[in-house]
Amino acid sequence: MSEADKGPVSTLAREWARLRGDFWDLGMLSWIPVALCGMLWLVFSAGIARDLPIVVIDNDNSTLSRQLTRWLDASPGIAVAAKVASSDEALHRLRERTAFGYLVIPGDFEQKLLGGRQATVQWLYNAQFSSHAGALLRDVRTVSTTLSAGIEMTARVKKGMSGVQAAAQFEPIRTTLNSLYNENTSYEAFLTLALMPAMLQIFIVVAVVTSIGRELRDGTVPQWLASANGSWLRAVGAKLLFPLIAYSALALLYLLFFSLARDWAVAGSLPALLLSMLLLVLAYCGLATLLIAATLSLRLALSGAAFITAPAFAFAGQAFPLMAMPAPARAWAEALPLTHYLQLQTKYWLAGAPWRYGVQEMLILAGFAVGCGAVGVFLLARRANAPAAWGRA
Repeated sequence: MSEADKGPVSTLAREWARLRGDFWDLGMLSWIPVALCGMLWLVFSAGIARDLPIVVIDNDNSTLSRQLTRWLDASPGIAVAAKVASSDEALHRLRERTAFGYLVIPGDFEQKLLGGRQATVQWLYNAQFSSHAGALLRDVRTVSTTLSAGIEMTARVKKGMSGVQAAAQFEPIRTTLNSLYNENTSYEAFLTLALMPAMLQIFIVVAVVTSIGRELRDGTVPQWLASANGSWLRAVGAKLLFPLIAYSALALLYLLFFSLARDWAVAGSLPALLLSMLLLVLAYCGLATLLIAATLSLRLALSGAAFITAPAFAFAGQAFPLMAMPAPARAWAEALPLTHYLQLQTKYWLAGAPWRYGVQEMLILAGFAVGCGAVGVFLLARRANAPAAWGRA
């Protein structure tokens, strides 16, 4: 074997020996992300929020008011935790977080309804928790509308109208609601599928920055470069190979778990989704290389990694619409590979889009991978070979 052939083998063997000799570095590429992703999935595995507590102030205490309370308690998303006597007590429970809203039934509730007049119930809720508030508001509206429709239709039938006529006159225009792509409005599909890549990008950047940064910190750049026969491209390539394989395998495991075990089948182009996952890993490998090359400091590069990756999900357009963000926030979001990948994942996994719908985002991810990686290798070759760059924390 020639010296040129020994280069890649030698630098890969050196990197593998380093990984085997460090329990935590090897764990960063194997069991640690699997364990943390498993814990993340466990949080949202229920999918749909159920039995959120509310309280009821029943000032009427009539047959219809008690029926309304029972129907609320029977609704899947609501649990009537208690009946209280005053708004002060109800607000106390909201502040204690033992309830997220309360319903006030007026004293003339049944009297007005039986007399053919409109009765108003008040629904007050804690809007600090938007997910709780949205789910509860939907169920409260459904229950109150159902009860109201039943009372109105019964009154019309008693006046001699048929059930079909009563239904048609009560609701002459009917809206049919159809949920697309996430029919059950499951948080497992909405949040977990998006949070897994958000966690993955943190591991990728930290692993690559740590691997290259330690060579600089420990002053072992000459040995590292010598193992690659002086080629910075080979030296950096060996550093990136094991994270690339490990995190691509983790992305594939995540895809198999949710599509097979959790029955979130890929509705669109599977090859395009797989390519998008690979491009995500490559993009963050390139970004991590650029970070450590620009700073030449493990401490500063890790700080930069935390600044870029930790809040990335907040800017990705999943929790808050991208188009509604202010211009600076939108610009920062567009500068993050995660934003473009999650758009691809949403298109291909849930929305059933063909491969051509995501070409632009895939080219952007490829640009991140090639552009950041090339600049990072160039900076390392220009700056990291000097002894002045070694030994920095």
